[in-house]
Amino acid sequence: PVTRDQMAVFLLKAEHGSAYVPPAPTGVFSDVPTTYWSAAWIEQLAAEAITSGCGGGNYCPASAVNRAQMAVFLVKTFALP
Repeated sequence: PVTRDQMAVFLLKAEHGSAYVPPAPTGVFSDVPTTYWSAAWIEQLAAEAITSGCGGGNYCPASAVNRAQMAVFLVKTFALP
């Protein structure tokens, strides 16, 4: 299983290259403090309109990503048909 926080890193590194580092986090999601290990990655996914979170202003970083959700994330990240 892959969690939503891990997925954010995987997708952005695949999209922008392995050396990519996102901008510093500002506190977009109420359940992802700016000190969270992947906050910058999660917020960059939102900035690129790849995700809007899991509802209620949250991102749910520790939740597992199922196959259907991953498919949607891949389509949005790489503008697939």
